[in-house]
Order: sequence, then C-alpha cells, then structure tokens
Amino acid sequence: MSTLAIGWRGLSAETQDRLIRDTWLLMAGWIVIGLACSWLLLELFHLRSPLVRYPITALVMYGLGVVAGTRLWLAAFSRAVRLQPGRFGPEPVVPAGDARFRRRTRAAAGVDPALVLGAILLGIDVLIWFEGGARLFWWTVLTLTITVALFAVLKMERFGNDGLPGVLAELSHQFIFGRATDAGHLPRRSIADALPALVRETWASGVILLVFSVSAAVSLFIVLPDAASLADIFR
Repeated sequence: MSTLAIGWRGLSAETQDRLIRDTWLLMAGWIVIGLACSWLLLELFHLRSPLVRYPITALVMYGLGVVAGTRLWLAAFSRAVRLQPGRFGPEPVVPAGDARFRRRTRAAAGVDPALVLGAILLGIDVLIWFEGGARLFWWTVLTLTITVALFAVLKMERFGNDGLPGVLAELSHQFIFGRATDAGHLPRRSIADALPALVRETWASGVILLVFSVSAAVSLFIVLPDAASLADIFR
C-alpha cells in the first residue's frame, strides 16, 4: 500500500536523479565562488591572513553559493517542470518490497562519504612523496580533527544528515509540486516567498562552511604560520 509523497522518497526516480545532478552543479558553483572570493580578498584587498579571509569567504559562499544559488535553481527547476510536464514530479513512497525501492535508496545516498575520504587520503598519500606533501598531510589531519571536535562541542553531529538532495527535495515539494497530506493536497507556495524557507533549510550548511573554514585557517597557521594561502605549502 502506497503512502503519502513526503520528502526525498516522495519524488519519482527521475526527479531524484535530476536533483542528484543539480546537487553536484550547485556544489561546483560553491567552489568557484569560494576560490574567486578568496583570490579577490588576497590580491585586490591584500587581506593576507587566512584566519580572517577564510571565514569571510565561507560567509560569501553561503550567501551567494547556497542561498542565492539555490534560489536560482528553484526558478530553473520550476521552469523545467513546466516545459516538460509529466517528466518530473512527486510519487507515492515506494514500499520496501517494491523493485524500485533499491534504486531510491542508492540515489538518496548520493556519494558514499567513506569513498570520498578514501580518495582524499589516497591523493595525500601520493602527494606526500613530493615537496610540500607532508605539510599538506598534516594540514588535512588537523583540519579534519578540529572540524570534528567543533562539531562535537557544538553538538552539530546531526547537521547535514539529509544532504543537499534532501533539501532540494523539500523545497521542490513546497514551491513546485505542492504536498499531499491526510487532509488533502496543499498547493505549492510562490517562489517569490522562498527566501525565508531557503534560509531555514540551508542555515546548517552555512554553519558547516564557517566551521570548516575556521578549522582550515587554524590548521594552516599551525603548519605554516607565515602562509597566506594553501598554495604556500608547495613553495
């Protein structure tokens, strides 16, 4: 028996695939914005200290990359849904015994964090044979340690468990598809009123970016006190 379409599992498999793809595009945009912001602060405003520059960059990444970027995505995805009626949309939650259940589980997982961490460690293991590799290794270890420690102290261990695809799914229900409830179908809300919901759904991502940027800056200061950027590790 099907249940109401709620959250990530309440979207069709093709819609989930689209959100996974868009997640990667949004994250690529964050990286571009972060690199550009850090470079501008360093080269044009001569802000050399990573302890100041990295947190500012994190805030810009959140404001422009996360909030503004997700708002642009919402408008673009809404247009795609209108232009291709029937392709994207909600779907009753698939029971555990259904043949499609496995695909939804894999799609919701996105990329296995252990796989990403393994790739990072492998890359560092290769770099450690080159000049600067050892410093990069210790910078990475310190950054991850400080980040995890701050998460534990601030009790943020549950942040981001749903991931960005889950956030996009929730926003899709609210502003594009509407939502099915026991009382009936709730119509979609106007995208023009999306900003408060965007901040409510993504503020944890902003905190994570800020915590990680502080951890990266502190680690860089410990490993190489005179460094203005990570590039200095290899100079």
